[in-house]
Amino acid sequence: MAIYYDATDLIGNTPVLLLRRLTGEGDAELYAKLEWYNIGGSIKDRTALNLIEHAEAAGVLKKGKRIIEATSGNTGIALAMLGAIRGYDVTIVMSEAVSEERRKIISAYGAELILTPSSLGTAGAIEMKERLLQKYPDRYVAVDQFSDPANILAHYQRTATEIIKDFGHSLDAVVATIGTGGTTSGLALRLKQFDRRIRVIGVTPALGVRIQGIRNPREPRPSKLVHTDWLDEVVEITEEQKKECFRVASLAASREGILIGMSSSCALYVAMKEASRLGSGHRVLAILPDSGYKYLSTELYQDRSRRASPDEA
Repeated sequence: MAIYYDATDLIGNTPVLLLRRLTGEGDAELYAKLEWYNIGGSIKDRTALNLIEHAEAAGVLKKGKRIIEATSGNTGIALAMLGAIRGYDVTIVMSEAVSEERRKIISAYGAELILTPSSLGTAGAIEMKERLLQKYPDRYVAVDQFSDPANILAHYQRTATEIIKDFGHSLDAVVATIGTGGTTSGLALRLKQFDRRIRVIGVTPALGVRIQGIRNPREPRPSKLVHTDWLDEVVEITEEQKKECFRVASLAASREGILIGMSSSCALYVAMKEASRLGSGHRVLAILPDSGYKYLSTELYQDRSRRASPDEA
């Protein structure tokens, strides 16, 4: 067994699982890249590490400075974890709508957590972060996942390279969710350079639909890293389809034994549709950003337990 000497060495090289029980006869082979195998539990470990390393290399981030970022949760967890490893204080700003699990994890790593009204969404967290930066410019350093190209590079240089290593030219489609746009933009740029035949599909909520971890590029305060013109298709999840996505999460747990998160359920839902459309002889890969453990208190998973009856006791 390998011995690692720094937790950051456990970021990347995530496993790919063939999902045999979620497709029908005549469908394409369906694979999932399990990003919760990153040490911090999500694909955002890749982004956060690249943001910090680029800020350090540029001389912007130094000891004594406090990292600040607005996030829907996973980037905040990753930054809090990396701050603990590298000795940086961290302030995370996010909507109070995020799950209780995410709040507790961020606090457990020792980061300061500031919550903004849920009605304002991620845009409200971004505005609060910017106000704090303006008020205390000497205290904070922003590692901005919504505008820093280091976010795209994390997936161009590593995530896409891992996919190419695993599949070569045998892959037909990749499905990934859109939040900051770093994942989809990085994957599209690199995979299209490698093989233009590979379809890259982005998944986002329709306007007005709330799904933790992803957001529509047309919402207020959009990310500067979203390049939908680099993608072959963008699927917008409606409120009704959101329910279907959540049912897919339950199927993934009960049939494949994997507990997936909210955005992962959306990626898998679309990937299953693509596998059905392409048919046998093809391969589809879904990028699953995180597991379901941070969503057990949310609508994604329902408690189906029951009390034992007297005759069972």
